[in-house]
Amino acid sequence: MSPVDIERVRHSFDRVWSESQRLSDLFYARLFETAPEVRPLFRGDLAEQKQKFLGTLAVIVGSLENAAVLMPAAETLARQHVEYGVAPDHYPVVGEALLWSMAQCLGPQWTPEIAAAWTKAYGAVTGHMITSAYA
Repeated sequence: MSPVDIERVRHSFDRVWSESQRLSDLFYARLFETAPEVRPLFRGDLAEQKQKFLGTLAVIVGSLENAAVLMPAAETLARQHVEYGVAPDHYPVVGEALLWSMAQCLGPQWTPEIAAAWTKAYGAVTGHMITSAYA
């Protein structure tokens, strides 16, 4: 990812932070709508899960330029997801739900450049997660 891509991701994430609860609500609603088969993977309190999702997303966004922090965190997250029953083919569905949710929150501020930056970021992080957890 280029520094410009990282800045686009960070700046757009900062813009939605004030409505982060809406972001997480939209994300899970979209995820369960488009992939109802993943709903059983979420056995605990969904409100707590939404907070974990937002916290993890904030750490990832905040660490995009620091691979020494980001990649080990991504590996740990990937191993945890394997334990929960997440499969490699779930990652694209999650990515679609995330990008869709960001687009809903940003509205007209969701530009093709921001979408491309988020797509690159998601692909880089989840590519590493899949390789480290399922190789």
